[in-house]
Amino acid sequence: EIYKFYSAPSAKKRFENLASIVTENLIKKSSNNYKKGWITRGSGDSGIDFIGRMDIGSGFGAAKVIVLGQAKCENLNTPTSGTHIARTVAKLRRGWLGVYVTTSYFSEKVQIEILEDKYPILLINGKTLSEEVNEIVLQKRYKNVREYLHEIDKEYEGAIKSRDPEEILLD
Repeated sequence: EIYKFYSAPSAKKRFENLASIVTENLIKKSSNNYKKGWITRGSGDSGIDFIGRMDIGSGFGAAKVIVLGQAKCENLNTPTSGTHIARTVAKLRRGWLGVYVTTSYFSEKVQIEILEDKYPILLINGKTLSEEVNEIVLQKRYKNVREYLHEIDKEYEGAIKSRDPEEILLD
C-alpha cells in the first residue's frame, strides 16, 4: 500500500515526510528525546531528505545529535544500492547519525559493508517501515493505511524548509 501510494514519479519525493515520521516513531521507542525537524527542498538536497535531532542527557552535559535522513521509495524487489547509503554517510559530520529509509530491502553485501565500515547509520527497510506505519495507524485510530497516508501527505508542503542541518541545534 505504501509503495503504491508513493510510486508515481510525482509522488516519490513526498515519501520523505512518511520516512521522517517513521524515523521519529522508531527512535522514540528507545530514546524519548527525539525532535522532528524538517524536510529538505527537492533539488540540491545533496542526498539528505529530512533532518531531526536526538537529545541525550540534560543540563550542561547534554548532547544534541543531528539526524540526517535519506528516503527512497524503491522497487520492492530490488535491493537498495550501496551507493545511495554511501552518499548519505558522506554527508555526516562527527557525532551525527544517518538514517536511511526505504520501501525495499538491504542486500547482504550492503549490510556487510555497513558493519565493516562501522557507519553510524540506522537502516529502516520496507518491512520495518510497514510495521511502524501499521502501528501508527492503529494508535491514531485511522481506518486503514491509505487514509493515514492521505492525511500526512497534506503536511508535506508545510514541512519543507531550506535550512542548514545545524540550525536544528538552535530549536
